[in-house]
Amino acid sequence: MRSLQALAALAVALGGCSRSPPPPSAPAAPAGPSAEAPAPTPRGPTAYVNALAVLRREPTEAARIPGKPGTKDAPNYLATLQRGERVGVLETRQDWARVRSSDDSEGWIKRSSLLEVEGVTEATVLAPADIFDRPDLLAANARRKVEPGTLVLVVRARPPFSEVNVSGAQDAWVLTDRLDTSEKEVSVSKLIEKARYLVRNNRKDEALQILALARQQFEGATLVNTLAAELGEPPPPAPGEATEPEPSQRPAAETDGSPVRP
Repeated sequence: MRSLQALAALAVALGGCSRSPPPPSAPAAPAGPSAEAPAPTPRGPTAYVNALAVLRREPTEAARIPGKPGTKDAPNYLATLQRGERVGVLETRQDWARVRSSDDSEGWIKRSSLLEVEGVTEATVLAPADIFDRPDLLAANARRKVEPGTLVLVVRARPPFSEVNVSGAQDAWVLTDRLDTSEKEVSVSKLIEKARYLVRNNRKDEALQILALARQQFEGATLVNTLAAELGEPPPPAPGEATEPEPSQRPAAETDGSPVRP
């Protein structure tokens, strides 16, 4: 019996020796960010730009700020942010917030130009929408309407109404069923916001380029025709609709009244 136990023990020992040694474990990653994959910087809570705003190098409205020692003053300007742009809030300092824009630029913006509310959603309207001072039909404001193509930021809902930020610090109530939250129409409304800004600054040629972009990227969206009408451009012909020929393409009888010779 003892000999059998000894043989069994020897077999176990030999089996253990015959196993391949485990592969060496991978070296532990060095502490801290690596050159290949830098650690992401926290973006902070998201906020919306609710009015045209300047992203500045320093939290001051001064046009220029002191440069490095021995250098000239530097412009206190990084970019112009359009209404509806989303930014990450990194820190706040009284009336200013340090934010990160969509291209990862970091700078300062006045907090009065930010909508710092959680749960905001984007929407637009396809037709003029009535505005209410309070979520009550009796509070209709006949002097104000939301124009088609306006980007609205929905702050909260109180059926059948929604509270929306229309522009700047203005909040209003509209009937929820007038809002369109489809990605295509909301995207066009953002282009409309930019085109309107360009027109206000006498840059209609650039606004027409925005229209061309909208037609190319968001074909079939209702608001593309809204933008075209605002810019005085005719809408594209419907599929199968005959187009009026150019004068140079018409027969001579139509252009100068002379008969067409066989």
